[in-house]
Amino acid sequence: MIKFFRKIRQKLISENKFSKYLFYALGEIILVVIGILIALQVNNLNDKRNIEANTKNNLITLRAELISNKEKLKFNIDVVNAQIRNSLNLIDSLNKNMDLDDKDLFLLNKIGKLGPLRLKSLTTTSLSDFINSGYYSAFLTGEIKNNLLVYNSEIQNVNVTLDRFEEYWKEIELPYLTNHFSILDMYTQSLSNPSEQANRLTDNTILKSNKKYFTNDLEAFFNNREFASMYTARFAELRAVFYAMDSLISSIDNLIKSINTIL
Repeated sequence: MIKFFRKIRQKLISENKFSKYLFYALGEIILVVIGILIALQVNNLNDKRNIEANTKNNLITLRAELISNKEKLKFNIDVVNAQIRNSLNLIDSLNKNMDLDDKDLFLLNKIGKLGPLRLKSLTTTSLSDFINSGYYSAFLTGEIKNNLLVYNSEIQNVNVTLDRFEEYWKEIELPYLTNHFSILDMYTQSLSNPSEQANRLTDNTILKSNKKYFTNDLEAFFNNREFASMYTARFAELRAVFYAMDSLISSIDNLIKSINTIL
């Protein structure tokens, strides 16, 4: 094809048909421009198809991440609910006139069920890919974009409530327990009938002993306003964690629903 056009151009020049040559040259330029535009259009269409395919694959990955996080949140909520129940039961018990044979053992068992939160961590790798990259934004529906932002905001809210509870635990509750409660005896008593795994972890240590090392300061717990107030604060912080996680589950359901509409 190029050879054909070259022959025509050489013929027009040799015949001194300059005006026709200019007309021909203009037409050749137009053809080249059209060819370039077509090539660019094809390339853009290919890029668009690739981006849409990548976006779809990433939405599938995100949906799987959301489903996994929802299951983790259900576990975490069960943990938080158990802590809430144990906190309220302990407050109620300690503010009654109790006739217990062993108040130390009562405290060891009750407080041993509390402590810091041991939760499953959520995965946010796919979420970060969507939030931090504008690459996909043009190919997501407005509903998905909005639900992504809400989901991200709800995760941040959960993290804030967890940070607040951890701050409460480290700065208020743990120092109080360290001063008035035998954490060492809590462990030795809980391992009085240790499992095989616990035996491996505590072999040849004092934690396997049934010996009572310290006496708890009972006045710091029973009918004590400061302790009751502290555990009321614990309940409030745990309740905030619960509501944040419950709201996060709702945002996950909404995001999954919007993703399913285009997959």
